Amino acid sequence: MKALKWLEKNAEEVALCILLIIMSCVMFLQVIARFVFSNSLAWSEELTRYLFVWSTFIGISYCIRKRLTIQIEIVVDALPDKARTALLILVDLVQVVMFAYLVSPAFTYLQRTIENGQTSAAMLLPMEYVYVAPFIGFILAVIRLVQDIYFRVKGISPVEKRSDDASL
Repeated sequence: MKALKWLEKNAEEVALCILLIIMSCVMFLQVIARFVFSNSLAWSEELTRYLFVWSTFIGISYCIRKRLTIQIEIVVDALPDKARTALLILVDLVQVVMFAYLVSPAFTYLQRTIENGQTSAAMLLPMEYVYVAPFIGFILAVIRLVQDIYFRVKGISPVEKRSDDASL
């Protein structure tokens, strides 16, 4: 149970840190190869691009979890508590609908990529490893938004609840 609590609290952040470290190391190798050995690594830019795609879609979920999404706070803060909560739940519901809608096309696109057997140019990586990122990212976004709605309905601020070690 402790592992699940830790995972719920840190999953996206750890994944994003790992992706950033790998991207940084790969690009550092590319710089060394290019300027020290005068030889470019063909696969490094491709790998970095794919890791960036993954970090973008995991970042959606991370931003929702940390409440870092774009919003007009002056309007929200001007509302009474119950109206503010209702508005934030409505905004979360709209986002749930949007991301849930995007899951299906992401899955369809992933399925087509698998059927076509497409591979990347330099690394010959099966492209389904790249195209699964939107599918997973949209599902994670829906999960985080549903959590936010649950916390708001219970009268708990999602950010405060998640920062507490006793969450979920």
